[in-house]
Amino acid sequence: MKLATTTGGFLPWVKTTAEAVRLYEGTGFRHLDYSFYKVIHPGSPFLGDRWLDEVEDAGREAARLGMDFVQAHSPNYNPLDPDADHAAGMLATLRSIEACGRLGIPNIVVHPGIAADLDYPDGRDEYFRRNLVFFQSLFPAMETWNVNVLVENSAERNMGGRYFLMTGEEMRAFADLAGHPLLHCNWDTGHANMRGTDQKAEIVAMGDHLRGLHVQDNFGTFDEHMAPFMGTLDIDAVMQGLVAIGYKGYFTFEADNMLLVGRWPHSRRESPSVMERRLALPPAELKRKAIALLYEIGRTILSAYDCFEE
Repeated sequence: MKLATTTGGFLPWVKTTAEAVRLYEGTGFRHLDYSFYKVIHPGSPFLGDRWLDEVEDAGREAARLGMDFVQAHSPNYNPLDPDADHAAGMLATLRSIEACGRLGIPNIVVHPGIAADLDYPDGRDEYFRRNLVFFQSLFPAMETWNVNVLVENSAERNMGGRYFLMTGEEMRAFADLAGHPLLHCNWDTGHANMRGTDQKAEIVAMGDHLRGLHVQDNFGTFDEHMAPFMGTLDIDAVMQGLVAIGYKGYFTFEADNMLLVGRWPHSRRESPSVMERRLALPPAELKRKAIALLYEIGRTILSAYDCFEE
């Protein structure tokens, strides 16, 4: 199994994904997860005519450094929100799938929507029905670019009881309902840890539908996106589940909050008497050292189960 990590880990320090790619040089990571999560905002270049420029620049920079993109995360868009800008959301989502096709990225994580009138677990059937309509609208792009779309699990604390892909069984049930050869599952270990679930059993329940991972840790209450061993995650359960199903994908970290950068779910306190802040954001070089440690944590985890690959 090979290690990968998200480009989102360096987004607070850079303006483009190519710049983020450059910061991973020398950290050990050669396989990256392209984060499109924050591309929807007023004036976003990703919604303009030259949207491919940044994508192609990132691809060239990765190739120059001997790296590649192996997974991606779609934009932060809720298709079930009646107040969302659906034109922008759909455009950005479809473009992120196209970008994956152009860069040779096989898998992209796309979150299902949430709706205020559907409560967990009673509204499951209607939730599945509405989200199936959304994912069916992505099928033509998925087929054109030969990209797998992966749905992701979450937790009540994140979604306020309005999200239904919580368990491995629910993940597989939705993928089976969609019935498309390019729609599968991504398992977020931190979200599962917030629910206190048996991660080995959940992973086994998804079986061959599991095509991607977001590996992150927390203390079981907040979605803190820390590295394994920094929280309460049972990483043995995760690994034994992956071994049991013969998982063939990447061990992809989304531990982008190893050094707190002052964002959800926590913000660094700011004393009102302090007028100058020199350390509000950790230096990028310090973050690079943290990412290098993350690589070693991943190597240790995979080596313990005899499945580490360069």
